[in-house]
Amino acid sequence: MKLKILILVGIVSIAIVTACSGNNDGSTSEKLATDEIKELVNDYSVGNITDKVASITDEELIVSDSTGNQISYSLPEDEFFVSIAPYVNETHP
Repeated sequence: MKLKILILVGIVSIAIVTACSGNNDGSTSEKLATDEIKELVNDYSVGNITDKVASITDEELIVSDSTGNQISYSLPEDEFFVSIAPYVNETHP
């Protein structure tokens, strides 16, 4: 149960970064298989990757490094990602 909450919190963190991030001139786009995209999202959600920041939209996973360079990964058209924000009193500060 705690692992599920941890994964959900990670996904929420990615969603928050998405809402707060803007476009950057140093962005590129890459194509990955559906399983690879799912694995990347999971790795960011559980904290396996900490040297980069990730955000997710309805169309792409965006990964930024410490220098501001971005890589965008197109999400599969036939699948979607759900971000659930667990809360006690409110969903966002």
